[in-house]
Amino acid sequence: MRTKALLCAAALAAGAATSMAQNVYSLNVVGYINLNLNTGLNLIANQLDADGTMMNNFVTNVFSTNLPSGSKVYAFNATSGAYSTLTFTSGKWIGTQTAANAALAPGQGVFVSVPSPVTLTLVGEVIQGTNKTALVQGLQIVSSIPPISGGLQTTLGYVPTAGDKVFTYNSTNQAYATHTYSSSAGTFKWIGGEPTPNVGDAFFLQAAAATNWTQAFTVQ
Repeated sequence: MRTKALLCAAALAAGAATSMAQNVYSLNVVGYINLNLNTGLNLIANQLDADGTMMNNFVTNVFSTNLPSGSKVYAFNATSGAYSTLTFTSGKWIGTQTAANAALAPGQGVFVSVPSPVTLTLVGEVIQGTNKTALVQGLQIVSSIPPISGGLQTTLGYVPTAGDKVFTYNSTNQAYATHTYSSSAGTFKWIGGEPTPNVGDAFFLQAAAATNWTQAFTVQ
């Protein structure tokens, strides 16, 4: 899944707009992320706050009516280990949307199945400052809160625990790649390579222990 993101300053009093970058200051920043979805399953993240309140980041708000008819969204429940399904058909969403089965705040992800390739545009406010994603022991779908790409540990600030496993999903070949944080010859490293999510990517994390993933991000 290829992605492109462009961030624009909400207040243009200074007469300038700025592209996405780390460690740059501003007030509120709004923008969009283009996600190029392939036919079939895509494991994607929402990395923007839909309306600036952090109260309305649900599947139907985030995706609106921008998916082709027949698309399905599968949200994974880390507690039950089960999926819930929402279907978009004839301009309407079918299925019960609750905080438990259809929340899609920055830091969360879902599977989206589309019947044909489509570019999905997500619009919202960039979350700045220091933020924490609470991680449970076991399997969950997560993403970086800031819309940045790079090494999960070296760039995105995740502190791994021995035994952690990350499963990244390739929508082109509809297959997973496995990355395990383990000791090799007395040195801990990512077996299978360090995961490097792109903007808009979510992934499965099988955490060896409950922890918080803390990220600091500002735009100037």
